[in-house]
Amino acid sequence: MVDFSSIDFDNRNISETISLLKDKSVSVPSWDKLKKDYEPTLHAILSDTTTLKDKIRSDGQVDKSARIIVGLEKLHVKRMAEFTFSIPVKRVYSNIEGNDTRKQISKAIEAIYRKVHIYSENIKRAKALYASCEIFTVWYAVKKTNTLYGFQSDYKLKCKTFSPMSGVHLYPLLNEMDDMLAMSFEYTKKVKDKEVTYFETYTEDKHYIWKQGLDSGGWESVLTQITEDGEIANGEDIVLKKIPGIYAWKSEPVYDGLSSFRSEIEYSLSRNSNVIAYNSAPLLKVSGGLKGQEEKGEAYRIFRCETGGDVSYVSWSQSIEALKYHVDKMEKLYWAQAQIPDISFENMKGLGNIGYEARQALLTDAHLRIDDEKEMWIEFLERECNVIKAFLKVMNTKWKDEIDNVVVEHVITPYIQNDELADINKRMKANGNKPIESQLESIQKYGKSSDAAATLKQIQEENAVEASQSASAFNLDNQVL
Repeated sequence: MVDFSSIDFDNRNISETISLLKDKSVSVPSWDKLKKDYEPTLHAILSDTTTLKDKIRSDGQVDKSARIIVGLEKLHVKRMAEFTFSIPVKRVYSNIEGNDTRKQISKAIEAIYRKVHIYSENIKRAKALYASCEIFTVWYAVKKTNTLYGFQSDYKLKCKTFSPMSGVHLYPLLNEMDDMLAMSFEYTKKVKDKEVTYFETYTEDKHYIWKQGLDSGGWESVLTQITEDGEIANGEDIVLKKIPGIYAWKSEPVYDGLSSFRSEIEYSLSRNSNVIAYNSAPLLKVSGGLKGQEEKGEAYRIFRCETGGDVSYVSWSQSIEALKYHVDKMEKLYWAQAQIPDISFENMKGLGNIGYEARQALLTDAHLRIDDEKEMWIEFLERECNVIKAFLKVMNTKWKDEIDNVVVEHVITPYIQNDELADINKRMKANGNKPIESQLESIQKYGKSSDAAATLKQIQEENAVEASQSASAFNLDNQVL
């Protein structure tokens, strides 16, 4: 492990500094290897000319072998991300009752999450982490006067997630206690029609950016500042006094060890496709000898055979059930070991209108699988919330002493198809069958009215008219009791 204190960021030999920062503190599988299983277009079957040989005819024409690809790993990652974050993360704020400032802080934090579209961001980075095994989300402030967060601010917060899937190499530097000392990442972008490599590093005090010069090819600093002594120093100061980003990693992708099942499915289907193609041409069987030439007309063909001879087509009988069983078994083994049910339309359409409890039982294995990942995500989200709090302390100094007193708990709920009626019945049973929402709230949740309050007023007026008419019809006003 690199001694962080030995890294001289003002060293004129930038290559040496970058080389030390690239000494990765965690062991993460190479994305160059992982993507060969994740991306269907990179599967080995497409370049395999040994097991699946192309046939070359005598005239030089090539009959290519069937090479059918199945993207189970990609679908697996997509479903894992959806099971984790399709139901948005719920943030529960505590220690704010009776304190208006803390309530305003909680609303500001929610506004920040909402403005960066954290729901779609969670889905995106879940896919990246489950597939490529590491992500880094950096938060930064953009100069823009606004009142988005409940107070006058000169800055707007944004975030961006980097991962190997987007062509970014991540280099975390951790100490023995897994505390992050520096976070670096390398990427390329086009400048003046040339590919330029950039290397960025965040520490708790500084943000550095270097690039490989367009002409010389060597490294040069992009961010510099003048010190109090009048000297030029690399990097820019970080006012948060902490790394404004969050890193997460896994030792293996979610599809680790399952690609052999997918490969077996691909080869079985491809071999069978070749057999079907070979036997699809009609085969004519002639028994005995033929007399003369074939006679052809617009609606007939005649073969004359010797005594006892016959002409007939040979039908090909394929044992399709064995292939179907084999492919289905491989697919079931894949999803069973992944602990993710196969929720394709073909499988789900036979279930019918099953109840809420039955759906929960159906997804038990998937929920247990998400529970395996939940603690990692909660830790990640809590560290991200602390970064947001650090920004708020700088953006609104009046809240500085109260921000850390706001406790935020993140709740991840694995996906389950909502059953609002079942949820309402459960809540009403818990409170003695009392209403759980007002008539106005019901109209608002329905969402069809552009002005829920006006709709409620109109309903009340109509009810009053109806009651008045009913009373008149029964002459209740003149009835003597």
